[in-house]
Amino acid sequence: MRSTRYFQQFACQKHPEIEESWIERILANPLTKEHRANGRMAYWGNIEEADGRVIRVITLEDSETVHNAFFDRNFYKRQQRGEETK
Repeated sequence: MRSTRYFQQFACQKHPEIEESWIERILANPLTKEHRANGRMAYWGNIEEADGRVIRVITLEDSETVHNAFFDRNFYKRQQRGEETK
């Protein structure tokens, strides 16, 4: 998995519980994805091993280089209310 220096030095340190295999799984089969105005891509996916919580993965414009990954509580809450696709 390719990643930015930011991800290597800060993001994965801030969220050490997020496994690389989870990120790869979300990128391969996202629940939903969104193209951002800054050119980056955002991907969301549920991780059953983490009690079904949602992880958001941000990539650079190439849609492959991971810049950030974190648990997205807001998306999860909307999903639980039926506002997001399950």
